[in-house]
Amino acid sequence: MSYANVGMRHPVWAPITAMTDGAECTYGTGRVVQEGIEATLSYTSPSGDGLYGDDRLVDMDTGITGYTVSFNPTGIKGADRVAMLGEVAVTDGEYDITDGEPPWGGFGFFRVMRDEDGKKYYEALWCRKLKFRLPSETARTKEGTIQWRTPQLEGTGAGVYTDSSDVLKYIRIKEFETASAAKTWLDGKANVPGGVTT
Repeated sequence: MSYANVGMRHPVWAPITAMTDGAECTYGTGRVVQEGIEATLSYTSPSGDGLYGDDRLVDMDTGITGYTVSFNPTGIKGADRVAMLGEVAVTDGEYDITDGEPPWGGFGFFRVMRDEDGKKYYEALWCRKLKFRLPSETARTKEGTIQWRTPQLEGTGAGVYTDSSDVLKYIRIKEFETASAAKTWLDGKANVPGGVTT
């Protein structure tokens, strides 16, 4: 039986403009980032032993306390660097990397899935609140053939109290029958203006 991931498409980003406990984050105008190569989500949870009593394990905390996203796009344009990494646009295509904090934002993409009958379906993921950074960049001379060098962004996610349930929420996932429906849902989450493409 297979429910495998066979592709990734349509990464989007939007800045958070308001955060209030008890409500979903409010986002500003979003953007479609360069084409996605890979995104890896890693979840963190408490470490250490559980609670023991009467010589046995009686309780433990294994809930999610946060997550990271390792995102590899085909590239990152200057405007995306400003929006996602907090770099400062100067003028005429110049940008400053400063000691300023990257902004909180929402990030999403959809996975192409394959079910047990070989039929495709689509899973869209929306990360409600995270900050990206670009830990390193590499340039190298061309030696005969092109070596494709693409950025690896690292994001740190946080939970959001979206209602009165006292449950932190991190990522929303939704399944779709078509890629266009998944794209439309993500564009709505990220406030991507109509007709904007990579």
